[in-house]
Amino acid sequence: MSARDTLLLPRVAAESAPAPRERWDGMGFRPDVQGLRAVAVGLVLLSHAGFPRAAGGYVGVDVFFVLSGFLITSLLVKEVFDTRGISIAGFYARRARRILPAAMAVTVATALGAWLFFPVTRLEAVLQDALAVIVYIVNYRFVAEQTEYLNADQMPSPFQQFWSLAVEEQFYVVWPLLLLVLLLAVRRDPRRLVRAGLVCSVLVFAATLALSVLVTVQSQPTAYYAAHTRAWELAAGAFLALTLPHLKRTPRALAWVLGIGGLAAIGASGVLYTEATPFPGYTALAPVLGTMAVIVAGSAAAKNPVSSLLSTGPFQFVGKISYSLYLWHWPILILAPLALDTEPSLLLNLILVAATVGIAQLSHAYIEEPMRHWRPLKRSNGAGLLMGLACSVLGVATVVALTQVFPKTADADRAVDLEAVEQVEDRASLEARLRDGLAAESVPDDLAPPLAGMDADRPETYADGCHLDFEDVALPDGCAYGDTGSDTTVVLFGDSHAAQWFPALETVAEAEGWRLLNRTKSSCTPVQVPVDSTMHDGEYTECRDWRQAVFDEIEETRPELVVLGTENTSNIAAEDPAAAWAEGWTETLDRVGAAADTAVLTDTPRATGEAAPECLSLHMDAPGDCLDAGPYALAQPELRAAAREAQTAVDAVVVDTEPWFCLPEGCPLIVDGLAVYRDKHHISTPYAVSLSAVLAQALPDLG
Repeated sequence: MSARDTLLLPRVAAESAPAPRERWDGMGFRPDVQGLRAVAVGLVLLSHAGFPRAAGGYVGVDVFFVLSGFLITSLLVKEVFDTRGISIAGFYARRARRILPAAMAVTVATALGAWLFFPVTRLEAVLQDALAVIVYIVNYRFVAEQTEYLNADQMPSPFQQFWSLAVEEQFYVVWPLLLLVLLLAVRRDPRRLVRAGLVCSVLVFAATLALSVLVTVQSQPTAYYAAHTRAWELAAGAFLALTLPHLKRTPRALAWVLGIGGLAAIGASGVLYTEATPFPGYTALAPVLGTMAVIVAGSAAAKNPVSSLLSTGPFQFVGKISYSLYLWHWPILILAPLALDTEPSLLLNLILVAATVGIAQLSHAYIEEPMRHWRPLKRSNGAGLLMGLACSVLGVATVVALTQVFPKTADADRAVDLEAVEQVEDRASLEARLRDGLAAESVPDDLAPPLAGMDADRPETYADGCHLDFEDVALPDGCAYGDTGSDTTVVLFGDSHAAQWFPALETVAEAEGWRLLNRTKSSCTPVQVPVDSTMHDGEYTECRDWRQAVFDEIEETRPELVVLGTENTSNIAAEDPAAAWAEGWTETLDRVGAAADTAVLTDTPRATGEAAPECLSLHMDAPGDCLDAGPYALAQPELRAAAREAQTAVDAVVVDTEPWFCLPEGCPLIVDGLAVYRDKHHISTPYAVSLSAVLAQALPDLG
């Protein structure tokens, strides 16, 4: 290494006096490890293609994590034994040559493909994903997005596969520096470094595994994407690398057992696990320990059948191109159906996966290998680091050009004047508007809200902090709207399907001189029934506690009217959901009705297929296609009927909202220049405001 390279990032220097150096044979090229890469990427591809009995193929990522920890630590330890030091500059330069050229080619191509074919409703968010990919934090961006309830039904990002690469990059930042600190602490003694590294890897494994189990229960999306809940998998591989000389003495019989058992554990995980499996947590132990077992078996001097199988030609070919294959397959699966204007299917996905194999081979041959072995980059660590920087600059420049020079979301910030929204006078006028909406031949240029800004369409209670998120239980201060000094108090009580009516109810409150109190919480029905959490395992106890607090408040303040709204939820924790739903409605109405008049808003239609904004953005000149492909309709008829029976039995005022959205011929997506829905199952703010007058007519007269 040249002198100028040591100035970029310092190397731990060897002892000035020559001394005999112990050897560390390292691992060299391992065909079984190459074959494990093929197993890992094969599981992921089968899962993403929708292959039957392969839903658990996401465990392939766990195999990759263990392999990464093993390979990187093996290289670092061998460097310590060879040079008595770790070149941080050299390590990052090698990683840049190995990872960034192909990753940036995929990033740029995916950004361009998204700009061309992706729904404009998601384009801005997707290009923000691209920026997060470039700075290696996209996994934590996905944590934030996936834990947001209103993002749950959105079309997946074509950059989704990069989350695992971000986890590895974050590991690459921390682990070599940690080994460097340990090396300094043990006075550059390689053997003592190995012992210290073993202790460190065990501690990281134990601590982050415990954290993974805990966080999986609390918030599975966080546990899935976050580096601090995945580090134990990379630490597992690091542990094996630090014990490699001992692994080479593994008895032949034990290697047979470990190889067969380990591969079986990986395969069984891929077949038996599903999207409902609480993962990662303790369930990730199966693929992780299985991968460790196969690595140990392959480290033995004697051959075993699994290592021999993994060393065969097909496994070696797929393993060789596995990195490019992993990077390219996901954007192709997401973007190709949009480009072809067709629905994804198993047959189409298998064809696309086959095509991806060819693309990955070209990517490996003409991007990965040339950049990895180009002499000018190998000779100088500084050149390698500058190449990595250039890749990042290219990615940022692409995103900036697509958003600033060639913007497709220019009207995303177009404000909608809610006061200017024309209210429907009566049911007859509304029916005429609905009929015109079914006949719409194109999406209006001035659609409100604009498609590009649909994701930001929320009732003001969200920004005010008056609509509570999952973990919140305490009632917020204030949250009074309308005439806040009025003696007539109306409470809006329910989940996000109640909150969607806030804009209309606020308009009514201002006109009638009511004090409107907002009490809504994400995915939390006001119905007195236990529900499962959508964020963690078990009951949604935060909902139960919050609901009790609202009941107590209503009993204490005794408002004139409580308006209840809720989704007909599928998360009821009962053997007979319909019976539990009816009983829960009876308990809720009895309790609330003892303190105030009540009015129940029935649930609104929801999509059976693609969300309206995304479909409309793809069919600007033929919105009728969206009515055929994935119409909106009422859901959970059993729960709806059970609720109506319970509500009628206690003489509650029931406001049937279905005629405000649907005719016998169907449910339009655009009505009088307004987008009816902002996602798969929430109505837009402007459309809610347009229904203010008919809502006022349907509510009880408070005199």
